[in-house]
Amino acid sequence: MALGFVVLLLVGMVETACRANPVLTQPTFMLVLPGQTARLSCTLSPQYNVSDFGISWFQQRPGQNLTYLLYYNSEQEKHKAPKTPDRFSATKDIASNTCILTITSICDEDSGNYYCSLSRAFNWF
Repeated sequence: MALGFVVLLLVGMVETACRANPVLTQPTFMLVLPGQTARLSCTLSPQYNVSDFGISWFQQRPGQNLTYLLYYNSEQEKHKAPKTPDRFSATKDIASNTCILTITSICDEDSGNYYCSLSRAFNWF
């Protein structure tokens, strides 16, 4: 019985090693004036499908720690941190394999670096 388990474990490891890891690409810089709307893209490498994954978004203000903003997989499967303003939302553009963070009515407190991360679909409830 133990031998069967080891063989299955090794097969799983070989399959994982043969497929490239997913890569997320974001724009390096965006300038948005106060009051405008920002749309930040997070594009998944083409051998993967963004509809199979959830995307988490984080903000890092100058001199501060990274802060979780929200998670988005679909309109039915999403989560927003309690302190994240309603001005922040996310959607997916399946055609471009991208998740988009939208921030409306940009203000000074929105300044900082934004990061996206990938996870398999997750149920928050």
